[in-house]
Amino acid sequence: MRFALLNGQRVEATPGALGVCPGCNADVVARCGTKKVWHWAHKGRRHCDHWWENETEWHRDWKNRFVIDWQEVPARDETGELHIADIKTSYGLVIEFQHSAIKPDEVKRRTSFYGQVIWIIDGTRRPSDMTQYERMLSENYPERFDGVDIYTVYCEETRLLKEWGSLGKIVGFDFGGENLCMLTAAQGRSRYLFDFPKVEFARLISEGRPLPVVQFAEPTQRSYRRRRRF
Repeated sequence: MRFALLNGQRVEATPGALGVCPGCNADVVARCGTKKVWHWAHKGRRHCDHWWENETEWHRDWKNRFVIDWQEVPARDETGELHIADIKTSYGLVIEFQHSAIKPDEVKRRTSFYGQVIWIIDGTRRPSDMTQYERMLSENYPERFDGVDIYTVYCEETRLLKEWGSLGKIVGFDFGGENLCMLTAAQGRSRYLFDFPKVEFARLISEGRPLPVVQFAEPTQRSYRRRRRF
């Protein structure tokens, strides 16, 4: 957890500091070691959000692309259970950054709870994911549309697509570098896949502007035929 409450103000962890969890009002202590990013931890028990995962530098770097008021926004479901969104904009869009392994049922529950959500996945956690991704693109020719190379892919082609392709939401795979690999939320077996600058992604989200329309295009609107090299 990046922020705790101290005298009613949201503050980051500093050595020796004490604070209060903004979600459950429990006491938290600052963890400021050398192996993990500085963070707040609950005293004597696990995090109050059951969907929480250990935060890495990757999480923190992504959060820093957005204003502080949008970071770690708590909300409760109909049962009263607490959930803390990585990013929740002032207009209701949630962005979840996922590094660790996660069960499909949990992904569905979180997606259903947040509704308007974009998932950003750390594609560097498993080295084989990048290899599969590059091989898949090498076996396809992209179509050029509005200055963007767009690939038509199918959910069974790589492990990441199997895990995230049927979610019905926009998903960004982060393999490092300056671009996200964006996967559309189109229906059916096919999806559109294309690179999109991280800086531009964060800017459009921050300004409340829509992402490029191609991300929401239906497969029937334009025929992107998959062609293999022989």
